[in-house]
Amino acid sequence: MNNGYNNEEVMDGDISDEEFERKYLPCIDNFYDYMKKFVIPDVVAFYLANEYDKDCSDECPLVNHINSALDIFNIIIEAKELIPTIEMILKIKYNLKIINRNPLKLEKNY
Repeated sequence: MNNGYNNEEVMDGDISDEEFERKYLPCIDNFYDYMKKFVIPDVVAFYLANEYDKDCSDECPLVNHINSALDIFNIIIEAKELIPTIEMILKIKYNLKIINRNPLKLEKNY
């Protein structure tokens, strides 16, 4: 997984590359996997629901809205990978349905 870091940025010279890759990189990767699976989709769904509730959504594609929400995280994620999970969270948690992706249009899911 591309977590946005390389060895030079993380290491200060106290450990070897091998120790970093064996000991620390798996922990960092697990953290980013957790963020990608659980935290980020929930935050992006909140971001979209909040825009809908406040009627302040711009006329742009869903991917642009997702990328705007992703700007708060220091992580590299393909926005399209998140769409199915975001759609599920919008439906279950916020009772919203995406009816159009370009431009983004949401409606209450009755």
